[in-house]
Order: sequence, then structure tokens, then C-alpha cells
Amino acid sequence: IDPGYPAERIGYVLKDSGAELLLTQNGLTVPDTFTGEVIDLNGEASILDGELYPEDDINPNAEAQPDNLAYLIYTSGTTGQPKGVMVEHQSLVNLCYWHNDAFSVTE
Repeated sequence: IDPGYPAERIGYVLKDSGAELLLTQNGLTVPDTFTGEVIDLNGEASILDGELYPEDDINPNAEAQPDNLAYLIYTSGTTGQPKGVMVEHQSLVNLCYWHNDAFSVTE
């Protein structure tokens, strides 16, 4: 969520999406209405500072399926009210292939 958005829009997106976890950084305001977990990436155990746990060097098994949600993006919406659009992994892969073809992406 762009921190430059108005507080009302940020609060709406968090509530509408059902977000349970918010990653933030120093200097960014967390809406008072957000009741989920907040992780400050600049905190004491920040993922930006290196390993958090000894197991960090172990890659988890990927269990994502093509029809699993990859991400949720909010559009401005024609009514002015933001609208969430769910993007599945298979759609993201198709987009990547399209970009590679359209822009002649090579190694």
C-alpha cells in the first residue's frame, strides 16, 4: 500500500482485503483501525538485518498451485472506491511469458 495514499484509503484497503499482517517501516503510520499483527522491518529482529533464526538457510518446500493466489492488487475503481483484483500464480506466469516475448527478454 502506497504510504502516500490518504489514511482513509489505506484503512479501507486493509479492511476490505482482510489483511491480518502489515509490514511497515520506521516513520510510517499504522491506521488505528488495523487490528492485525504489525511487523516493523526496521525493528530489532528485522529481516533487513540478516538472519532472524538459524533455520533461515533452509528453503521451504514450495506448495503453491497454479490456481493459488499470488497477490491482490487494488485499482482506483471506476466509482472512486478502490477495488481488489485477485491474481493467481498461473496468471502471473502468463504475464511473465508475455513480457519475455513482447520485449525479447533473454538471459
